[in-house]
Amino acid sequence: MSLDFSIVLEAWPFLLRGTWVTLQLVALVLLVSAPLAVLVALARNSPRAWISGPIGVLSWAMRGIPPLLVLFLVYFVLPQFGMAIKPFPAAVAGMTLYMMFYFGEVVRAGIASVDPGQFQAARALGLPPIRIFRRIVLPQALPSTIPPYVSHATEVVKNSALTASIAVAELTGNAYQLIVSTNRAFEILIAIAIVYAAIDSSLLLLQAKAERANIRRALR
Repeated sequence: MSLDFSIVLEAWPFLLRGTWVTLQLVALVLLVSAPLAVLVALARNSPRAWISGPIGVLSWAMRGIPPLLVLFLVYFVLPQFGMAIKPFPAAVAGMTLYMMFYFGEVVRAGIASVDPGQFQAARALGLPPIRIFRRIVLPQALPSTIPPYVSHATEVVKNSALTASIAVAELTGNAYQLIVSTNRAFEILIAIAIVYAAIDSSLLLLQAKAERANIRRALR
């Protein structure tokens, strides 16, 4: 088998457009799912069963089905109820809906790592629960959530390839079109694998930087 990577160079602008779509998709999913994950964690920890119960069942369901199925539900099922949605917004909505429950469990674990005595002491001082959570609990919980959060974030990068199935012109979708038209699968797949690895490596570098900053803060 002879290799010819010149096709990658010729088609690079097309792959670059797919890469830009992938980056936009990943960024939006991470930005939107993060605050929603906090709400999920709070709902899961709620003492009110009518709140924690349904959210717990929904969390179990979302973490138990494939992300591709969630994308299909958003893209193909919602139009049957008069809620037609274009491919890219459907991809953002579907992946956010899927990942917010994973991130929610990460936040729950971070909250559980905070000494309950601090919450009790703050309540004894008369501070309202929202302020206690925002000023005392959340700042201490966030550092421990960084590694699992980034781990799931890399899954968002890889799962973004699934959005090609609902006609999103992201990196894998564009690569597939090139493979069909050029019959040079190996070269193109190697090229996009390098791109995905570079994106994930950037996230891991940010994780390492955040962890070092937390260590320096703790030593002050």
